[in-house]
Amino acid sequence: MLLYGGVDGGGSGSRFIILKEDGSIFAESIGECTNQWLVGIDKALENIETMWKKAFGNVGMTALKLKGLGLSLSGTEAAHIKEEILQKMQTKYSHVSEKTVAANDSCGAVLTAFENGGVVIIAGSGSNCQLVCSDLQQVGCGGWGHLLGDEGGAYSIAHRLIKILFDDLDCLQECPHDTSTAMKLVWDFFGVSNQMDMLQFYYTKFEKAHIAGLAKVMAEKATGDPLLLSCFTWAGRQYARQLMGVLTRYRKERGVRYSSPDSDVDVVCMGRVFDSWELLQKGFAEELTSLIGESDVLTSENRVRLFKLLGNGALGAVRLCKRDMKLNHADLVKMFYAHPTS
Repeated sequence: MLLYGGVDGGGSGSRFIILKEDGSIFAESIGECTNQWLVGIDKALENIETMWKKAFGNVGMTALKLKGLGLSLSGTEAAHIKEEILQKMQTKYSHVSEKTVAANDSCGAVLTAFENGGVVIIAGSGSNCQLVCSDLQQVGCGGWGHLLGDEGGAYSIAHRLIKILFDDLDCLQECPHDTSTAMKLVWDFFGVSNQMDMLQFYYTKFEKAHIAGLAKVMAEKATGDPLLLSCFTWAGRQYARQLMGVLTRYRKERGVRYSSPDSDVDVVCMGRVFDSWELLQKGFAEELTSLIGESDVLTSENRVRLFKLLGNGALGAVRLCKRDMKLNHADLVKMFYAHPTS
């Protein structure tokens, strides 16, 4: 029996799946962080080996060597890092798989969602947009971290509100909306009552994830509050700009448009921020309409379709090492928005 493995790895946790040659699930497991930027390459690979053993253990078996293993991991964008991962998999971890193929975490999501590539927009604490081609080459926009980018991620939404409030208090830039609800929300979330006490959360006690957590509370209170709504409208606009960014980069780098004039552009959307799509939709639709009017990479005849991933991103990771692995993509995604809507 030939078995193929896939890892969908990230900062908060990872998933390992083993498929039979016909695409049916043989075993799976959940494990710890495999983002080499956070834990280092050696620890990331150790965690992968642990999940491999655990997956077989979950079906009452001793671990067997896989025919192939696909790694869809955060932090593998750099060629030298990917090379080091593959070299160590061939030496120290050769007992895990006959061959290993590695790519970043965008690939697993796209190859799970779509047969021949597509676009993924990730909006968690940060944000990133990647166009994954059928040949697995990628074009990206954003994803440079909270200091250089990540617009549309939860951190940026929270930070935008805090900055608006600070500027209004300083009479630097008057906020056009009432700030009372937002001000109380921020002070209560951080347990402070003034600007000075807020500084600890940006310096001595800085935690990106903690600040990003404010966005969830904002979403819960946003309906009926113009200021809070404006932050999510702004975030929706960023996703439209990122999408147009990857399509424009594709045309510049390859000399052709990604999509034909009347075809669909399919996008899988990942990350908890998209749970608040009703707050994001207005900004996305308005910005996309505006950008299409100025663009030569999309026309009004193109339909942009947004999907949520229902299946495990590790399924797509298996396709890194076995491209002809058959998945029922229609059961692994759900379309939740199309632009234009008719």
